[in-house]
Amino acid sequence: MILFWFLLLLTVIVFVHELGHYLVARYNGVKVEVFSIGFGKELFGFNDQSGTRWKFSLIPIGGYVKFFGDINVASSPDKDLNKNIQKKDLSKAFHNKNLLQKSAIVVAGPFANFLFAVVLFFVLFQSSGIPISSSVLPIVDKVLPNSAASKYDIKSGDEILKINGIEIKDFMQIRDIVISNPNKELNFLIKRNSNNIEIVIVPDSETIIDNEGNEYFEGKIGVVAKTIVSYERVGVFKSLGYAVESTYKFTFLTLKGLKEIVMGERSASEMGGPIMIANEASKAAERGAQDFIWIMAIISINLGLINLFPIPLLDGGHLLFFILQSILGRPLKDGLQEYASSIGIVLIIGITLLVFYNDIVRYFF
Repeated sequence: MILFWFLLLLTVIVFVHELGHYLVARYNGVKVEVFSIGFGKELFGFNDQSGTRWKFSLIPIGGYVKFFGDINVASSPDKDLNKNIQKKDLSKAFHNKNLLQKSAIVVAGPFANFLFAVVLFFVLFQSSGIPISSSVLPIVDKVLPNSAASKYDIKSGDEILKINGIEIKDFMQIRDIVISNPNKELNFLIKRNSNNIEIVIVPDSETIIDNEGNEYFEGKIGVVAKTIVSYERVGVFKSLGYAVESTYKFTFLTLKGLKEIVMGERSASEMGGPIMIANEASKAAERGAQDFIWIMAIISINLGLINLFPIPLLDGGHLLFFILQSILGRPLKDGLQEYASSIGIVLIIGITLLVFYNDIVRYFF
């Protein structure tokens, strides 16, 4: 079932992304030759009346639209395009459109992902209301892999009643006690399946460096608390406003997290790839439709944001070339574009290998 939920989530999000490119391209008179979900060998598909081949391909991670005049799925132009096609077809080629039209087509994919996230959030807020308050219970929702909690057999669903005889009312008490006791034995009284059990845990020690460069140590056991959220039913416009605000908030938090990783303030091991997405999608589906829709909105935001990064081969890379062309008054030299594309390939492969490595370490070791 993990694979099913992963493919469902990814197929919907990729379809929305590519549909954004497709619709704006058709609006601007560009002929779309292929609309593919996945890469590689075609599994099945059909041709529509406009001549577009809609298909599902063998490798289900990602997708693409191929415009008239492209020589590959990366939208590289055919250098002899205008020599090889009839005059009446010149206006149907993506690369014969003006910079504003091409930029709109490129941006349409990521924009569709952000818009889709707004729609998903709106559906959630209309059906369940907007969150107005939350309480963090002393109940373990998730145990992080390779943590002290996993080592000492803490399990999801455990309710922490006492630590060293101190009665626990909320999760912040647990946090405060653990932080102040690195490498020290703590006696946990836990309620598990109506039974009370005692577990002695030694929190891991984590080195913390403050803004003034002072070094100190904090305890850490690696658990995530269960949060109970209260909701308020609101009208259509308030739900829509909150949906836009939520999309902006998660976009900002994603950018902030990436910036902290680049600056070395957070570990790159926090980044996840397809295995993590599949795992989270499956867990969300088990919790219910609302959680699955929520995770779909977050992943849609991430896909839209990543595609806007100015890396050649991504939408942001194409947009960067168009901006430079607008400034220079001419296209970049072919050699320079090929060199930049090679760098883009290396970056994409490097990031892909990193997230796969993180996933393997996270879930298999």
